Amino acid sequence: METFWDIFKQICKIPRCSGKAMEMQTFIRNWAKVHGYVVTSDKAGNIICYHNEATLTLQSHYDMVCLGEAPTLELIEKMGKLSAKDSTLGVDSGIGVSLMLLSMQDKKPVDFLFTADAQFGCAGAKALEFNIKTKHVLNLNAPESESVYIACAGGIDLIGTLELNRVRIEGAKYYECSMDNLPGGHSGLDIDKNIPNANLEMVKFLAKNDIKLAGISGGQARTAISKSAKALFIMEEGSHVPSQFKEAENQKHVHYYEDTETILSALINMPHGVKKDNNIYNIPHSSVNFAKMKIEDHQLIVELSLRSMDGIGMMQLEEQTRSSLNNFRFKIKDENIYPAWIVEKSEFAQRLSRTVEEVEDFVEFKGLHAGLECAVLKRKAPKLEFASIGPNITGSNTTGESVDMSSVERFKEIVYKFIDSEAAFVIEDAEAQKNKPYQGTREKGTKNKRNRR
Repeated sequence: METFWDIFKQICKIPRCSGKAMEMQTFIRNWAKVHGYVVTSDKAGNIICYHNEATLTLQSHYDMVCLGEAPTLELIEKMGKLSAKDSTLGVDSGIGVSLMLLSMQDKKPVDFLFTADAQFGCAGAKALEFNIKTKHVLNLNAPESESVYIACAGGIDLIGTLELNRVRIEGAKYYECSMDNLPGGHSGLDIDKNIPNANLEMVKFLAKNDIKLAGISGGQARTAISKSAKALFIMEEGSHVPSQFKEAENQKHVHYYEDTETILSALINMPHGVKKDNNIYNIPHSSVNFAKMKIEDHQLIVELSLRSMDGIGMMQLEEQTRSSLNNFRFKIKDENIYPAWIVEKSEFAQRLSRTVEEVEDFVEFKGLHAGLECAVLKRKAPKLEFASIGPNITGSNTTGESVDMSSVERFKEIVYKFIDSEAAFVIEDAEAQKNKPYQGTREKGTKNKRNRR
């Protein structure tokens, strides 16, 4: 029988970048059928696997953020941590998926919901076409052990486009400047850690020099803080050339943008960082990530990822951010809207916390300044109860992503214990309901009949 890590290493060989995970979808479907589960999928690529005795649904998304060398993963195991060479590892949510596959192999009486394209604003969960049959759903995408997550941020992506005026020029000397050694980070989990944003750092440096911009780009994904950026430009003749500026290898460029000053001013003033704190969970309440920038087809295009822990906060944040973009006459469109998950300290979450504490010796309830599909699924099925747990993950959505392997072993123990305890709870609850004394109600009209006697 395959162990957990055998399964995880197996799925690491299967491409599953967001929007390009068909091979992974096929693998999951085949695995479930082999192990005797009834499998259903929908047009969005979501998969649900039913067990006729299920009392709990486990849920994870099967896509991953692909940065660096991904989806080709060279795994590195060092000092109890697993990572991938120059690549995202995909433990968000490859760990959850692997544990679900192992649970199938072990014939656990659980339903399994694998959702698609979570990294595109929970796109798969929003398009879910089938029913969750159990009353409780355990999400396996959380980033930290010793914790039960009962709230998460909602979000929206804003894309701004600004038309530029090109000036043709012949025989100019072009220079390049690049920045690619910044740490990067998750746009929600790390937005409060003062990680430098390569987009802003690049623009601030360029603005100190007398240049005429010919091209600029930066950022890798909307869910990541930019770690690299580059620019192409010409300089006024006789200007001091900083050591960071290198002559461009390809000197066949024939234009620059007369809007250079406006471009740099707009980019320097892009909203970024924590906009409001959440004092209940000591995390950001609202934030903006200036994720990506580029000049393409003589347009400046910026992409920003907004997050907030409630709907009102999101409306305010979106209004403020749109106002900032409007100041520079950007045309704005939105994408990947997903709701917040408001605090849900349910009886289900409290039962889960007792199992977590049993294994970890400590537990606390937390909110997450990132998206979980609990929020979307809760809107679709308001009567269901949700909670989320996970192992210790660091550097999520970066090429330094890693997972603590010992925390994964404890994570597996928690989930298996909880599956058993929930099955026992459902049986006990059904017995208690059956043995409740009958409390009849007086027939309609009885009181009036007695009064007429």
